[in-house]
Amino acid sequence: MEVPNQSTNDSDYAVARVLNTLALTIVASVRAAEEMNLPEDYEIDELNRAYVLLVHELGTLYSQNPKLAETKPEAFWKQYDVLKSASGKIIDRLDDPVNDKGQAHLRKLDKLCIIADREIPELSPEQIKLMEYVLEAVKKYRHSLDDARLERNAEIEESWYIPKYWLDYKPDGTILINDVLILKKTHIDSTIDKLLEQSIKNQNTLFTPVLGRTARNLSTVLSSAGFTPTLRRLFFPTVDKTKGVLFRPIVSSAQAIKEGIDTTRLDLMLKVLDADHTFSA
Repeated sequence: MEVPNQSTNDSDYAVARVLNTLALTIVASVRAAEEMNLPEDYEIDELNRAYVLLVHELGTLYSQNPKLAETKPEAFWKQYDVLKSASGKIIDRLDDPVNDKGQAHLRKLDKLCIIADREIPELSPEQIKLMEYVLEAVKKYRHSLDDARLERNAEIEESWYIPKYWLDYKPDGTILINDVLILKKTHIDSTIDKLLEQSIKNQNTLFTPVLGRTARNLSTVLSSAGFTPTLRRLFFPTVDKTKGVLFRPIVSSAQAIKEGIDTTRLDLMLKVLDADHTFSA
């Protein structure tokens, strides 16, 4: 029998914590539907698909890491690999005091992260893509609940927002957003390393970077480092071969709204990653 490869990557624990938080975010959405007395499996098809893909990724991660596989109490998704027709059972399981709405398992993952001294997850490109898909499915599902709420004039959850966005470029080459989202680790003297180093030195000032010979344009360089269109608009509002580059390391939520930057998906991702956020009055 072929034995699955076992991982010794200490970052697995932080990744597991994020993916489990995502799974609980999905359950929180169907819990809201249940509390509104909506029919079981109300408009749940895409959310179920996102849940299935997420649980598959979690199962792969846990099967390759013995400490994750042995963590007690077990994660709820180990018993329920689909959401459709099981959401009520999942909620009942999480409401068991032993599971503490899923927080008991998360606390054990927190412990593993602390011991390993790796509390910031290093998500693979595939995991980031999955995370974005799950959050988009959650967003659509909550919009459907909003429509139902408007009809019933009932509140689903407290309103929150990310008050500001900031970028740090660490000495080890890590690009970090709001202290929780790692984009990529750069290589010394690479084009993106030179661009970021010069941007930090010339922040909030239009400047012409000196990058040496490169066949790629600056937008492509930023994209290859993990900067989505939203992140580019936030931190590099001007990237032009003729005009130059404008880098701003901190952008307020108010400024983003003023410039018409849609941060909905980014905000959800940062909240899931436990970034600082503010509740509206």
